[in-house]
Amino acid sequence: MIFNKYSKALLATAALLAITSQPAAAQYSGDVQQQIISNTIQSILQNVRDQIQRRRLVAPPGRLQFSGEEGEFNSRDPFAANGMGNPFGALAYAKAPAMAVAPVAQWLYGANLVTSVDKAVSLNTEIHTWTVTGAFDVTKIGIFTATDALTFIGTGSHTWSRTYNVAPVPWFDGSIPSTSGTLSYLNGGFSADFTVLAMWTRNSLVNAPALAVAPPDSSTASYTGNAQYRFDFPYSVWFEPTAGVTYTEVFTANFGTKIADTTEVHGGGRVGTEMKWMGFTVQPTLSGQVYKIVDANIVGGLVGPNIPFVAPTFANLGGRGSAKITVLWTPNFSSYLEGHGSGTAGTQTVGFNPATQIYGVQAGLRYTW
Repeated sequence: MIFNKYSKALLATAALLAITSQPAAAQYSGDVQQQIISNTIQSILQNVRDQIQRRRLVAPPGRLQFSGEEGEFNSRDPFAANGMGNPFGALAYAKAPAMAVAPVAQWLYGANLVTSVDKAVSLNTEIHTWTVTGAFDVTKIGIFTATDALTFIGTGSHTWSRTYNVAPVPWFDGSIPSTSGTLSYLNGGFSADFTVLAMWTRNSLVNAPALAVAPPDSSTASYTGNAQYRFDFPYSVWFEPTAGVTYTEVFTANFGTKIADTTEVHGGGRVGTEMKWMGFTVQPTLSGQVYKIVDANIVGGLVGPNIPFVAPTFANLGGRGSAKITVLWTPNFSSYLEGHGSGTAGTQTVGFNPATQIYGVQAGLRYTW
């Protein structure tokens, strides 16, 4: 009887912890994933595009011409003025066959180091995180034409987080390693990219009461596709609208049992320019994006004695934005500093999901060769 009482108390504590903390943590984990994709990867792709433009080859001449072609003589040929046929037309040397420049393959390589500090606020919960990301990218210029390119980006990152709750819900720490791979194709103003991301979340309690339990460990896999087109304007100003979709699956620890999945569509744009400052190239960029979760499926929940099934819902509408300044110190070395934020609308249904606001700063270094 005593054991049954303590079992109920333990399950009740676990349910309270999960209901109060997990929605914010789930929203935030998804946003960490978006920060990796949207910030680190898009920053690399923007840098690759700039490098390709600086290396752009001369357009194919199409036809090799001689200075003494027929058209040049027509305006001053005395025979033509007298209605006589052009005697030079009988010579067989006049025109060369059409020629095109074959695609020239070039390779670009880049190494990147990025760190970010963020804070998430949701109801009575705060989550503070620090993330370190390393990335390596390889680009081949000249796939179908002389100036298109295919880029592969690999990232590895680790996030350390602490979730602060209001008593009696305990605090807990999170350790979130992740890795991703991105393949991007670029041709002129058009570009498209596809990213696969895997994350592992491990939780531990801090300042916890005796019967408290940490949220269960979990793992996440997501798949994101984006397409965008960059429009260049005078004075080095450019605008790039973008749209994409993200499908996310949540599993128990180490990709065990699937417990949830969501589908997100997003759209927005980036605008930027380029200028000189003290001999260095400076590139300020602004970006904004709105997203909507169009489908969410919850497979599992909490079930225990006298504890009803809890099916959490997802805030299905939100936005993200960032402001970034990139400095090209040399043709091979650059750095950037970025401030970003995001927010979701709250959802009041059977499972309450409060609004979540996230803001932070990110800094990165890049070396290319």
